[in-house]
Amino acid sequence: MVRQNADGTTTPLTMPNHNLIKGSTLFLVDILVDRGLDKFVDIVQDS
Repeated sequence: MVRQNADGTTTPLTMPNHNLIKGSTLFLVDILVDRGLDKFVDIVQDS
C-alpha cells in the first residue's frame, strides 16, 4: 500500500505478512492511507 502525501510524494506502508492480522492493525493501515472509517467498516462487513 502507498500513501499519497499532501506535497504529491508517496510513502510506502509496510503491512505485516502474518496469516492472521488483528482488526486494529488493519484499521490503522486504513487510516494511514486516508480511506477512513466508513470504507473500513464496508470492507469488514463484506468479509
